[in-house]
Amino acid sequence: MTPKQQVAVMVGLFSALGIGVSVGIIAFGGGFSGGDAASILNPPTSADIYVIGAQVTDGLSMGYTVDSQGPPSLADAKVSITFAKAGDNSGSWRTTFNVVNGTQGTQNFDVMYSKELTKEGSISESARQYLEPIESSILAIRDMDYGGRDKYLVVGAPWNTIVTGSTTPITVKITSQEKVTTPAGTFDALVLSYKLNNNTSKIYVVKDLPMPVKAETYDINDQLYYKYELVSLTR
Repeated sequence: MTPKQQVAVMVGLFSALGIGVSVGIIAFGGGFSGGDAASILNPPTSADIYVIGAQVTDGLSMGYTVDSQGPPSLADAKVSITFAKAGDNSGSWRTTFNVVNGTQGTQNFDVMYSKELTKEGSISESARQYLEPIESSILAIRDMDYGGRDKYLVVGAPWNTIVTGSTTPITVKITSQEKVTTPAGTFDALVLSYKLNNNTSKIYVVKDLPMPVKAETYDINDQLYYKYELVSLTR
């Protein structure tokens, strides 16, 4: 039986069992692998889906050290992000940022976010130069997309596609499950990783937190793009 015929048979089987076809094809093709990860006999379920923003609670505060090359940039910065209920039953969050940037001084500002952590409304230009590098580093997983598929917390699951000058797009996927220690504590994390050139970029995602606890990423020239680490956590 050819690989295409095998896939056709498995799609029919998955459909009969009520398993999502796209998930079934990924599992059958080896997209999920290693340890207790999903497989044909152990397919991922809705409990394995990471929903951006679902982990936010009233009063949650996460503090980071950040270096982001930009532009705009944050260098040797300390960033704290605190969420508070908007009070209008809309699911929105009033988010307070405190940024101490080694290159540009200190800034405090509020941003309204939806429950999916998308920005609602405009902000001042003075705040924008601080918010943009935060959104493109700490909040970057919010914008990851792999053909509209859900983000599964299982080894092998693809989360994003990066298109470079080469003909083959780079897939960002979960490659391992590890314990990672930061100044804020030790966490069970799923590691998103990808390699554009020689250096491997890694982002450490924790199931019950809305933003990763650690990351170090590189551009196509092996230059540091951004890195950050969680140094405080209140919830």
